[in-house]
Amino acid sequence: MTQAAHNFTLFDTNEIMTAALVEDARAVLSAAGPCSLLLSGGSSPCDFYTALGQEEMNWGDIHVALVDERWVDEDDDGSNAALVKRTLMAGHAAQATFLPMKNSLTPHQAEAELDRQYRLLPKPALSVLGMGPDKHTASWFRDAAEYEIVSRADTPLLVGGLQAPQTPVTGAYLQRMTITGAMLGLSGKAYLIIKGDSKIELLRACLAAPASASPIGRAAAILGPRLQIFALQGDG
Repeated sequence: MTQAAHNFTLFDTNEIMTAALVEDARAVLSAAGPCSLLLSGGSSPCDFYTALGQEEMNWGDIHVALVDERWVDEDDDGSNAALVKRTLMAGHAAQATFLPMKNSLTPHQAEAELDRQYRLLPKPALSVLGMGPDKHTASWFRDAAEYEIVSRADTPLLVGGLQAPQTPVTGAYLQRMTITGAMLGLSGKAYLIIKGDSKIELLRACLAAPASASPIGRAAAILGPRLQIFALQGDG
């Protein structure tokens, strides 16, 4: 079975794409009441996070949490928690409640407690995803032993720890925590933000293939029409 059609919007400039993201996200979050906002790391969403965080809105009703995290402290360059704090939460969004993933345990040891915390979050109104050149999204890596568990929509946990394979994409950041397909499936809406013609071509190929063929394909199938794709054309 191939993927259903998704809302796929192409942009010529980063400024126009960022403005479109902010406008839509503001509408989604303002209409939701108490809700959660789940955020990925990476460079592609940073301008969006910074601009959204400067918006005056009901941040006190919003719980910000992570889609995934490299298992490092916030003083490490790879920390997604640190990225969110220096972009989104540097503005008015500092009024939001933030739930980090990383604690003093290993990812697998931390699963149960973090799962409990994610179950206490209000329903996610919006999740923000990215896609790597290896087709991963969140920390769903096909060659990880935990991949089949974390990427399933019917998995019993909302978050899962995993050991990523060492590749040029993962680098030294092998210990990870990620939301599962079950948590992603709770999202009222999701954005996939990609930049560059090569990423656009790769994503189109993934969406044309069976959903089971790639991590991003699985995520897109879980979300269906709730997934909105924002893609910047050019060299990214």
